[in-house]
Amino acid sequence: MIKINIKGIISLFFSLFCSLLTFSQSQNVDDITVEEMAKKRQDPVAGLRSVYFQEVLLPVGDGIAQSFSIQPVWPFKLGKNLKLITYTIIPFQSVPGLDQLSHVPIQPTPLQEGGSSSASGLGNILFNGYFSSIEKKGSLSWGVGPAIQLPTRTSPILGSNRVSMGPSFLLSHAGDKLSAGFVVQNYWSLGGEAENKVNSFNFQYFAYYNLPKGWFIESNATVVNNWLADNGDQMLLPLGGGPGKTFKIGKSKLFYCAAAQVFYNVVRPEVVGSWEAVLQFQLIFN
Repeated sequence: MIKINIKGIISLFFSLFCSLLTFSQSQNVDDITVEEMAKKRQDPVAGLRSVYFQEVLLPVGDGIAQSFSIQPVWPFKLGKNLKLITYTIIPFQSVPGLDQLSHVPIQPTPLQEGGSSSASGLGNILFNGYFSSIEKKGSLSWGVGPAIQLPTRTSPILGSNRVSMGPSFLLSHAGDKLSAGFVVQNYWSLGGEAENKVNSFNFQYFAYYNLPKGWFIESNATVVNNWLADNGDQMLLPLGGGPGKTFKIGKSKLFYCAAAQVFYNVVRPEVVGSWEAVLQFQLIFN
């Protein structure tokens, strides 16, 4: 069970939604079909303003670890042909108690050693910034910038107490039916010892097959490798996917997208189970 202040989270969602909705209604939003938006949102540096709400379920020991995250994506124009896409992951996590819990990977942060007590609360916030060109040539998109993890966790089990940072790079190919790409990053803690020392490699892969009326099939997951863990317990490699749909409600200028995926963990630490489920809902403002 998640022991998080649900009322506080709902209040935060409502405030965030209202502020972004007010901002979006003041913008010039071009007419675009659901099918066109479904393809546009698959480009991570397309410049869309959106907010993701994501739930990850992962068996850990005799329980289920949960990570619910709010993920605002916001672009900024820096020059005639340069933009910055910011992508921030704010996780609220719940971890079952274990006798030995050492660097168990769960998106978006690796869990740290914490003894036998369970824990729930705010995890470490991960900020990603991608510099990219505004003018797109061909079907390829790219972005490069920093990944910065902030020590906002409310329990030692939920992450390091040090700032971690490193480079991040993404490449995406957009097609009419099939789109695919990847994000690769590695970040290190600035100091720290034992469970507070971080050296984490993340490889996110994504592929979409577009169907009529905004439907699509996707495979979107993150391979995590903790270089500091013992041999055999370093990597989490999920393979799988599931359906999704981009849609509108009424005459609103907002778009929405919902998706559900199930993965089999081909490679995993000993304490992690064989499956992983990801549920996602996205608000798209333009």
